[in-house]
Amino acid sequence: SIRCTRNGTPINGVLLEYYKVNLQGKKAKVALVAIMHKLINYIFAVLRNQTPFELRNPKIHKQMFLENTSQNSAA
Repeated sequence: SIRCTRNGTPINGVLLEYYKVNLQGKKAKVALVAIMHKLINYIFAVLRNQTPFELRNPKIHKQMFLENTSQNSAA
């Protein structure tokens, strides 16, 4: 969700940041559809991998992905 609680903290900070970045170059509905698409990808990944959802910062996730691929290519 891209909304904030009553005290101003975002429900999902990663999606809110992604939405704000998209608003700089896109119209509001287009940015919202991009968020919906990202949520659908999250849902299908959870169903495909049979693992619980884990909210990660995109920078940390990229670093984990690169470390994992470098370990797999070295083996």
